[in-house]
Parts: sequence; structure tokens; C-alpha cells
Amino acid sequence: MALACCAWGQDARLVFLETALGQPHISIAANSYLVIGNSLPGGLTCLPVPSSGNIYTEVETSRVRWAIGSNMGTYVIPFTSVNGVKIPLTYQVSSAGVGAGSISFSTFNYGAIAGTNWNNDLYRPSDVTTMNGYSGSNNSDNVVDRFWIIDPIVANSGLWDNYTTKPSVRLSFMYDPGAASGDVRTGNTITGLSPVGAQRFNAPLATWGDFLPTGIFTGGVVNSVTDVGVSSADFFRSWTLVNTAQPLPVELVKFTGSCAEGQATLTWTTASELSNSHFTIERSLDLLDFDEIGVVAGIGNSVVITDYQFVDEQAPLAAYYRLQQVDFDGTATLSDVVHVSCAEGDQTHIVTAWDNGTDLSVKVMAGSESIQFVRLLDACGKEVWNSSGVALASGVNIVRFPKRSIAPGIYTFVLQSNGHRMMRRVNVH
Repeated sequence: MALACCAWGQDARLVFLETALGQPHISIAANSYLVIGNSLPGGLTCLPVPSSGNIYTEVETSRVRWAIGSNMGTYVIPFTSVNGVKIPLTYQVSSAGVGAGSISFSTFNYGAIAGTNWNNDLYRPSDVTTMNGYSGSNNSDNVVDRFWIIDPIVANSGLWDNYTTKPSVRLSFMYDPGAASGDVRTGNTITGLSPVGAQRFNAPLATWGDFLPTGIFTGGVVNSVTDVGVSSADFFRSWTLVNTAQPLPVELVKFTGSCAEGQATLTWTTASELSNSHFTIERSLDLLDFDEIGVVAGIGNSVVITDYQFVDEQAPLAAYYRLQQVDFDGTATLSDVVHVSCAEGDQTHIVTAWDNGTDLSVKVMAGSESIQFVRLLDACGKEVWNSSGVALASGVNIVRFPKRSIAPGIYTFVLQSNGHRMMRRVNVH
């Protein structure tokens, strides 16, 4: 790990001093830190005015590391884009953290990506797993084409300490609203005039949506989002700015099912909700046709964890369930499918088998991970093909078998593991 620069100790300061020759700047290379050991806001100072300094990052791993610890105050990082546009980040501590922690700051946009550089999904931070919106599709066209890293947790703790309790802070962001070379590229739905708010990604829950867009938007030559309040519990590292009417949400944190005494209990959890009218519970016996069996009301709008439950009192021995989440305007989104078995013993079973023209396919719902011995028998019971080590993951599996020179007719698939045997006929065309 390279250190681009280091200003250490309470008496040391990093000072950007503007002179007749111009304003000073520091460009931080990838995988490098500029380390400020002075924990006070004056540890980084720009003279004669706060706009006199320039720090260039534009890579997630080009970072300013400030050993703020348990100090209070307003800290300003004088970020400047590669186009020379000043986009300082303001970090104001409203409740001190516990421990001798430090904060890592960086900001970056699309860099060298051309053409589709409005698509934030192509250059999202390393801990961000999705840019999907409430519709389930990529919501990048409603997002400013820039990310900010404000990281209270350091991966390499051998160089410095982490917080035992993260601080609560107020943040202010600035960005270039230009479409030609700025941070709202051509291809976005939003423009440089669109009101946006700040959201951060909750990596443990893999969601944006438990923190809806917040802050005061001000348009101008350089746009800003100010007064973004962040509690200790809501303080995570990756931030961006999002159209307030089209936030980045969580679809569903968890959806599971279990069986007891012949009743299937379905439970699910949301981390946030936006205009959520209700959930429709649907059941299928074959993964093809689903029937509505119940409705559970949503709570409309929320940014807190909410748990739901539905009991199917007349559950079949084996069934598939899914949720249809319906907004007040009628927009509906389907969840993944869960399998619930109320049968005793091994819950693995064959759902269906078919000839797709090139291969023979078998859909298997596995109650747990297993290794199956698979055979294909002709109408007389003669084995024409086998495989001794087919791995099944828990859930839905598609196992394919080559048709090769198999003659048309009726055949039987046999899957066997630990004494449990499953069979399903298939018509080979």
C-alpha cells in the first residue's frame, strides 16, 4: 500500500496555499492514501480561502484518510474533478464516534467509460451489488454519475484503529451537473436540473432502500445536496445522489417458508417500502400455474425493517409459493419462488421432465444439497445412459442429459441418493 502523502500529529497540518503562481493540488494514485493524522478540522487547511486547494481522486481506492477519532467539528475535503470543477465534500460530526477511528474519503465517476457512462452499474463501488430500483430494473438513469466513499471502517486495521461506535454526521455533496463532461451524462432520465437526494448502500442487507434520498438540493453551476443527516446505525461507506421520485430500494430482504402440523408458514421481511399497497400470496403445484391464496396489507411507506407472515392452513404435501407486491398505482413485482414440503422424509422431488429438442431436461426441487446417481431407462427398463455424480443445490435445479442417438419413445429418468429414489417419465421426440 503506497502513501501519497502524510501529515501526522496534532501539530502537523496539510496546508494548500494559493499564490500568484496558482492553486496547489494533490493527485492521489490508485491504491494509495493521503493520511492526515491531525484530528482537528484544521488538519487540512486551504488558504487564503477554502476553495484554494484541489485534491484529485476519481478512483475508489485513491483515498484521503483522516484520523478524526472522537473529535467534533466540520471537515472539508477539497475534491476537484478531472475537468477542474471544484466539488468539495463536507463532513460535519454531530455526535462523536467512540474509539481512535479514522474516516476514508474518495469520490469517482465513470472515468474512461465511453458511450454508456450514464450506467452506474458499470462502475459501482466494490461493496455495492445492485443499482436496481423498485421496478427491479437498473435505475442508473435516475442517479448522478458519481459515487462518494465515506468509510468509517478500515480493512487494514494494522495501520490504524477502527471505531467501536461510529459517529453520527451531517454531509454535504457537490457535483458537476454538466452532460458534456460532468456528472449527469447524456442517456440519463434526470438532467442537471433534477432534484436529487443522497442515498447510501447498506452492504450487510445488500440494499439502498432502508435510507431514502435525503438532503436539500440546490441547483447551479455546481449542484449541491446539503444537510444530509446520518445516524451511527445508518453510517455506511458508499454514497450517491438519486432522483427523489425514483429512489434505489430493496425489493425484498428475505422470503422463506416452513411446515409444521400440516400448515405452511411463509415469512418475509422488507427493509423499506414505497407506496406499497399489499402483498398477494400465490401457490403452485408445478411451477407453471399459480393461484392466489391470500392477501397481506403493506404499510405504504417505510424506511424500517418490517416483518410479515402468512399461514397456508390447507397446504399440500409439496407446493411452491411466491409473493406479488402491489403498489397503490397497481404496479406489481414478483418475488422469487420458495418450496415448502409438508411431507415426511426427504423433501427432494422431480417437478417435471421434458425434451427440448437437443437435450432431455429434468427440473428437480431439492430440500438440501445432495449428490445424485442418475439413470435413463428405456421402455423395457434397459439403461441407456447414466451419471454417477450429479450435484444438486438446495432449491430449484435443472439437470440436462444429452439425447445423442436415443430413438423416439417413452423413457424414464431415475434419480437415487441415500436410498431415496425418484422417477419421472419423459416422451423423447
